[in-house]
Amino acid sequence: MLRKMKKRKHEHDEVPHTSPALPSAQVQQPQLQPTVSNNRCFLHFLPYLRQPKEITYNSCQLKPKVEASDYFDSPSAKSIGKFFSKPAPEPTYEAVLQEQLRETENRAKELKQEWQTSGCTVIVDSWKSKCDKSFVSVLVHCSKGTQFLTSIDVSEITEDLDELESMLSRVVDDVGAHNIVQIVMNDVSPHMQMARQYVLNKYDSFFFVLCADHCINLLLEKIAALEHVSEVLMKAREITRFLYGHALPMKLKGRYVQVEILSSSYLRFVAVFITLERLVSARVGLVQMFSSPKWVPSGWACLDLFEHIQSIVKTDDEFWHAAAEVVKVTKPLVSVLYKLESDICPMGILYEAMDRAKEEISLSVGYESDFYWCMIDRIWDGYLHSPLHAAGQMLNPRFFYTAGFQPDAEISGGIAACTIQLGKAHYNARKASAQLEVYEKKLGYFDTDPAMQQIMELPQVEWWSTHGARVPDLQTLARRVLSQTCFGATRYNIDRSLSEKLHAQWDEMTPPEQERFRQKEYVHYNRVLARAAPLLHGSSVKQHDRVTMVLHDWIRPQKHAAGCH
Repeated sequence: MLRKMKKRKHEHDEVPHTSPALPSAQVQQPQLQPTVSNNRCFLHFLPYLRQPKEITYNSCQLKPKVEASDYFDSPSAKSIGKFFSKPAPEPTYEAVLQEQLRETENRAKELKQEWQTSGCTVIVDSWKSKCDKSFVSVLVHCSKGTQFLTSIDVSEITEDLDELESMLSRVVDDVGAHNIVQIVMNDVSPHMQMARQYVLNKYDSFFFVLCADHCINLLLEKIAALEHVSEVLMKAREITRFLYGHALPMKLKGRYVQVEILSSSYLRFVAVFITLERLVSARVGLVQMFSSPKWVPSGWACLDLFEHIQSIVKTDDEFWHAAAEVVKVTKPLVSVLYKLESDICPMGILYEAMDRAKEEISLSVGYESDFYWCMIDRIWDGYLHSPLHAAGQMLNPRFFYTAGFQPDAEISGGIAACTIQLGKAHYNARKASAQLEVYEKKLGYFDTDPAMQQIMELPQVEWWSTHGARVPDLQTLARRVLSQTCFGATRYNIDRSLSEKLHAQWDEMTPPEQERFRQKEYVHYNRVLARAAPLLHGSSVKQHDRVTMVLHDWIRPQKHAAGCH
């Protein structure tokens, strides 16, 4: 009877005008809602901007809708209204995208102004997806930053010379031929090489060159293919697979080896030879590691794999000597990239850096250096060398005003070619050639104490801006040459998955959807580039996924890694 009375009482109770309490497991914590002014990319907002679920009759009965106006328009709220305001509406996906697009366009305008002043480098970055589709990303670099323009699916035109030429011509027209100093590429295929020659003949006001990082990586790939080097890399790879592929070796490595062995460089063969160099340096620690008493109780000590790796580390002196000899050749070449990366004006030091690398190899390996010099010269002459590099060295006062410096025929020819090729729209080539004599003989303001004292203090472009006012045409040439990069897009480590998705779904999208996706791609990659800190040696090795992307087969055997190093 008591139960019936209680039940009847609840049936007559007035239901308060609030939502029923949820079980504690279902209580949701409040989330910070994004605002349009948030500095993050709009892609971060997607989880918060989902479409609301359909409202059903039952949901309305269980959770009566309460409007914000019920509170803010009440008499008590109005009496203290000056202390309260209605919450701002949640930004829509489209609003966030358009706001980010406006910010990106504003940055693009600033960069384009610099293109006109100091020139720019167009980076044509060729790459393949996991599905073996071919793409090109177009970026533009200037002294104030790098901008992403677009991506292009070239899977159907990789062997179509006319289409490749048309694509490159559209890129030149979009950027403006008068703004371009050079076009940097990483594609050495015959069809692309022929297409670029046709484009050069058409415009004849800039240069084409292969990016320095790709050329050094290509040179290291040639060295890795040599039989005696291949044998060294095979044993080195066995050691790293043992160290990184098992828990106990990985733990002991951290105790006995003070440096990370695997390189996280984004360039495949640069990473390979940096890893080999670190492995050679870590031998003492590795010997101590394999002498640790921890192996016996773990059961590792009686395994054939352990015995094999231990014998390489402790007793295979022939391997370690051969590895050290290989490092003597590859380390100077890798150091070229690090020198370029550490200098604000890499165009002014590339020529000298390559010469010094060859000299260092000659001192390290003696008579064998002739063989490696021939390999280097084939890559340099066939792919990397440009009149811009020769002109860059001559226009770099740190080298040119060094005692004993004498420009050879290659350098003199390079500065002459650049003076003519780049002078069609921005300066008088004839006057620039005449003013070059003033610079060569250190006349006028070039012979003053401030000019000489600040050679090592100021970046090269700033030095010319400060001390080259009396030779304005030559000053313009120097600024346009020395402001350029020697690198491609690899050092930015751009995740290309968004571009791949765009092109994979392109045919299924309506024109408005295609335009919207293009905006997403444009905004996303430009925001990445705006805050990027490009490093050839890669991010911290703690980001282990980055290591496995390049040196995955140095961690564990791969089914399709045969023949790779």
